[in-house]
Amino acid sequence: MTVDKSKGKTEVKKFNQYVLAHIKARLDPNIPLEIYHADSRQSPGLQAADMFAWGVFRKYEALDKGWYEVFKEKISGEELFQPEKEKRARQAG
Repeated sequence: MTVDKSKGKTEVKKFNQYVLAHIKARLDPNIPLEIYHADSRQSPGLQAADMFAWGVFRKYEALDKGWYEVFKEKISGEELFQPEKEKRARQAG
């Protein structure tokens, strides 16, 4: 899996651990999974994915569903990546 290289070294490590733990649980154990971080300015595919992700981000962060509504029928599931909020919720609950 290739994602946009937009995080610092510590954030990349947390992101990779979180994503690997959640995706590997849903994959056949025989399917290898590695995460690569690349500059989206060099990848039209990542630019398209960033545009899609921006629509999901706007839905949750700004309650703006305009762009999300354009492609919502293509989404089979959503999961928020907020490890710090999840950690606080587990500690509080």
